[in-house]
Amino acid sequence: MKKLFLFLLAFFSVTSVFSQEDTKFDWARPFLGKKAPALNVKEWITEKPDTTGKFIILDFWSTFCGPCVKFIPQMNKFSKKFKKEAVFIAITLQSKESMEKGLQEIKKTKKKLKEKYTPIIFYQATDPKAKLFNTYSAEGYIPMVIIIDPDGIVRWQGNPHGERGDGEGGLTEEVIRNIITAYSNDSHRK
Repeated sequence: MKKLFLFLLAFFSVTSVFSQEDTKFDWARPFLGKKAPALNVKEWITEKPDTTGKFIILDFWSTFCGPCVKFIPQMNKFSKKFKKEAVFIAITLQSKESMEKGLQEIKKTKKKLKEKYTPIIFYQATDPKAKLFNTYSAEGYIPMVIIIDPDGIVRWQGNPHGERGDGEGGLTEEVIRNIITAYSNDSHRK
């Protein structure tokens, strides 16, 4: 009986610890509020940006991801609007060659549909083996955007279209502005 009691006591103690961890850990945003991993990419397609003292906004994408391509014009607008405070980096989960082929296909499709092709106008890099992406992602879905403050802490992580793809809870100008206001070096160190 004593062994059974000790077993049950240990079992419920361990179970309660794990259940508390589950409620604290957000599987969709595992790095939220934590130190961002080093920005290790396979190759820079553009010049490597200077991120010192800036917010870093990472946009993980691929040419075969329709929602990723659809969000490019919005990310371009954000990169123009917040160019003084933030460095925007599009990180493709393809090799440079694969991405270039994919972009040619997108251009052809856009031309057939008589739609405007919008190239990425901010910094770009590759992560073809998804090493950096997998470090950030517990669920593995793209598009995924990460916002890192100047101290290297992740302040936003998720699908820029919203978690359900309907825009609710997605990345907006207001979201970026609020993060910059709340976590700029001057405001959160006071």
